[in-house]
Amino acid sequence: MASDRQLAANRRNARKSTGPASESGKQRSRGNALRHGLAIGADRDPLLRADVERLAQIISQARNESGVTVTDRHVALAEIDLLRIRKIRASIFEAFNKSAQSLANLNQLHEQVRKLDRYERRAFSRHRRALGPH
Repeated sequence: MASDRQLAANRRNARKSTGPASESGKQRSRGNALRHGLAIGADRDPLLRADVERLAQIISQARNESGVTVTDRHVALAEIDLLRIRKIRASIFEAFNKSAQSLANLNQLHEQVRKLDRYERRAFSRHRRALGPH
């Protein structure tokens, strides 16, 4: 069982980690997921649904299946997400190459690419899970 001292420390830490308190901080936090759109899956984006379905059909045909399966759709979704991430990464590098390549810009480039890594790892994981132990 935790001591009174530990419980007090836990409460203090919990108060610090409740997210932004100011209205400007809350607005900035709300916009984070909209910055590049990667927090929203390709299946929820009406502009990408047709691409996902088309790729799922291609995957199904490559497997010699009679129809598109749920697995085909999951693989297609992960592939589309990986393509989106790579496209965004390429645009980040293009912008860096066009800018003055200073140390500050290099640090900014590193930070942007690091943030994309999270989405890429998640997409790779979904891709592996969809393919399963075949």
